[in-house]
Amino acid sequence: MSVSLERDDIIAGLRDLVAELSAAGEVAGIRIVGGAALALRYFDRGVTQDVDTVHVNPGTDSAVTAAAERVAARRDWDASWLNFEVTNADALPTLGRTVEWETIVDRDGVVIQVASAEALLAMKLRANRPGRDTRDIRLLLGVCGLTDLEAIEELYEDFYPGDSLADRALDILTRILADAPLEAPTPPPSPRI
Repeated sequence: MSVSLERDDIIAGLRDLVAELSAAGEVAGIRIVGGAALALRYFDRGVTQDVDTVHVNPGTDSAVTAAAERVAARRDWDASWLNFEVTNADALPTLGRTVEWETIVDRDGVVIQVASAEALLAMKLRANRPGRDTRDIRLLLGVCGLTDLEAIEELYEDFYPGDSLADRALDILTRILADAPLEAPTPPPSPRI
């Protein structure tokens, strides 16, 4: 079963997840990237299909997965709404610039963090899915204050040294930069989890 998660759904699911982990006496460090991170911290994104999670430390992926599955059963969501697959997709920068994380929850031994806007932009540029990532890239450029292709390429290469932007990403960026002035969107209020 597929489910579309809006910002309020993500917040409610994470609140339930923290409660499940706390009730089980589990500690966990959960890091979120992708559309859920954008919706939680940076701008109104609409919907996402899942919450991309790149690693759990301290704690174990299995404990967090079990708690997430209990939340899914209660909410009638897909069991993989909290998705660890992004780690297998080689999307998270590991060789270059260190990803900075912002803590949005630190309660009862559970810490939830979202990646910085710069890291999310680099990851979106790496994925460069036309249509699907274009709006996110545009808004992240505004958040990061980047309006120059050379500076964008430099940021990308900081996170992914030795890689250059794919032609498809360059096409997306060229259209975005030629279109209209880039402005930083109004960030949403801090999530109450």
